[in-house]
Amino acid sequence: MMRIMQNRKPNARAAAKDATHERIVAVAARAIRRGGYDGTGVADIMKEAGLTHGAFYAHFTSARGHAGGSSESGVRGGQPP
Repeated sequence: MMRIMQNRKPNARAAAKDATHERIVAVAARAIRRGGYDGTGVADIMKEAGLTHGAFYAHFTSARGHAGGSSESGVRGGQPP
């Protein structure tokens, strides 16, 4: 029984991390549509998401890394960063 409980924690943690990642992407999409790519900063996105600026880098290696992910999800319409 203890082994089963141990296996559930990493999955719950991974699910929470995935949910946070998706939240950041959704907030970024709205912010970029509203203010444009050049008018939207990481601090703006994270403030709107209710997360710390540092948390951004737990999910993305850089702001450019996020832009690449955003274009894949259709946020930037496939335009290069």
